[in-house]
Amino acid sequence: MTIEKKVDDLKEKASELGDDLKLKADEAKLAGEKVIDDVKHEAKAAQLAGEEKINELKHDLKEEHAEQSDAAHSQLDDAKAKWSDAQQQAQEKLEHLKTEASHKFEEAKLKANELKQEASVKFDELKAQATTKFDELKKAATEKINSFKKDDSAKVDEQDKDQQV
Repeated sequence: MTIEKKVDDLKEKASELGDDLKLKADEAKLAGEKVIDDVKHEAKAAQLAGEEKINELKHDLKEEHAEQSDAAHSQLDDAKAKWSDAQQQAQEKLEHLKTEASHKFEEAKLKANELKQEASVKFDELKAQATTKFDELKKAATEKINSFKKDDSAKVDEQDKDQQV
C-alpha cells in the first residue's frame, strides 16, 4: 500500500467521522425539536381544555353561582396545575435533550481526536518508512553508478592498451 493511499484512507476515515458527527448532531436536534413540538401540543391541549373548563364554569356560575363556586375554583386550579406541569415537563425534557446532545457531541469530539492522533502516528510511521526506503534506493543507485563508472574506466583503460599496441 502506498503512502498516498494510506493518507487518503486516513483522510476518508476523518471525513466519514465528520459526517457521522453531523448526522448525530442533526438526529439530536430533530429529537429535541420533536419533544418540544410534543410538549407544545400537550400545552396547547391543556390550554384549550382549561379554556373549555373556564367557559363551562361561566355558564354554570350563571345558573348555580353559590353551589358551583367551589367546584369552579377547583377545576380552574386543576387546569392551571396541568398547564404548569406541562410547562415544567417541557423544560425538563428540553434540559435532558440538551445534556444528552452535549454528551454525544463530547463523545464525537473525543473520537475525532483519537482518529486524528492515530492518523498522525500512522503518517509519522509512513514518513519514516518512506525515508528509509528512499535512503536505501539512494544508496543502491549510488552503488550502481559507481559500478558503471568502474566498468567505464576499465573499458577506457582496455581501449588505451589496445591503441598502444
